[in-house]
Amino acid sequence: MIKRTLSALLCATVISTALSGCYFLPDEEEVLEAPTVKASEVTYTTVTATKKDIVKKLTNSGTVMSKSTTELAFEDQGGTIKKLYVKAGDIVSEGDLICELDVGSLEYEITDKELKIEQAELNVTIVAEQGGSQAEVDNAQVSVDILKNELEELEDELAQSKLYATASGTVSSITERTVGEEVTAGETIATVVDKQSLYMAFEPSDVTKFKVGQEITITYNRTDYEGEIFATPSDIPEDSTITFEDGMVYAQFTGDVPTDAIGNVADAVLVLDSRTDVIVIAKKLVKTVGEQRVVYVLNEDNEKEAREVEVGLETGSESEIVSGLEEGEQVIVR
Repeated sequence: MIKRTLSALLCATVISTALSGCYFLPDEEEVLEAPTVKASEVTYTTVTATKKDIVKKLTNSGTVMSKSTTELAFEDQGGTIKKLYVKAGDIVSEGDLICELDVGSLEYEITDKELKIEQAELNVTIVAEQGGSQAEVDNAQVSVDILKNELEELEDELAQSKLYATASGTVSSITERTVGEEVTAGETIATVVDKQSLYMAFEPSDVTKFKVGQEITITYNRTDYEGEIFATPSDIPEDSTITFEDGMVYAQFTGDVPTDAIGNVADAVLVLDSRTDVIVIAKKLVKTVGEQRVVYVLNEDNEKEAREVEVGLETGSESEIVSGLEEGEQVIVR
């Protein structure tokens, strides 16, 4: 009976509590606002707009040659070099001694032969004065003639041991062999060129840019030389010693020349247009937006700003900015 009474009381309490809205569950925690995160500042890489010169040019490569080239060699005999009288870059005249071979005792043999000839000629005179017969005089003369023939052969051998310039000009190259080394017949000892006849030939993509008489720069071994165009596919001189090829343009040196350039590659540089003391930036920094040309600059608030510009002369890597950008402004690279 008591148990039933307690159970009833407990149920009544539970029902009463539920109806009153009271709970024994914990209260909900207060929901906090999300923390504010500040975006980090954007940084840019920039270059300063500066003034300088800009040049638009065409560059073509070609091999340097000469209209007048003379190769000097011992034609009939080789031997050991006794002395070299010139070096590359020397100016020589026709007849100048270039190289001499060692002939050993040849000069002594020539002197000895000359003395024997004098003796033999004296003997002819003696035979004649002593009343010798014509046959005896003729026989003595034969001895003289034989000796003279032998002397001529020795003198020819001596002459062949000396190499002379057969044309005037500049020594463009000299043998790498030195005194005491052997050379063979026909081996080139020196090359002589007319320095005013050096030229180069090249095949441009647009031959219409070139005219006979145009001044150009010929660059060889990082040095610039004065030059000019002397032949184009549409204007070929008639009185020339060289053979012109189709599509080729020919340029010659007009001032100083690199005497060691024969057979080597040089660049023919033609200036198409130029500007001095203008604002120049990298061509890749100029963007096309719609129909506008713009560059991106860092303004006074350190913010990226698109700036419309007027572009002038352009090369393969640079652009002249005519307006829209001031000297000293920071152009955004990335």
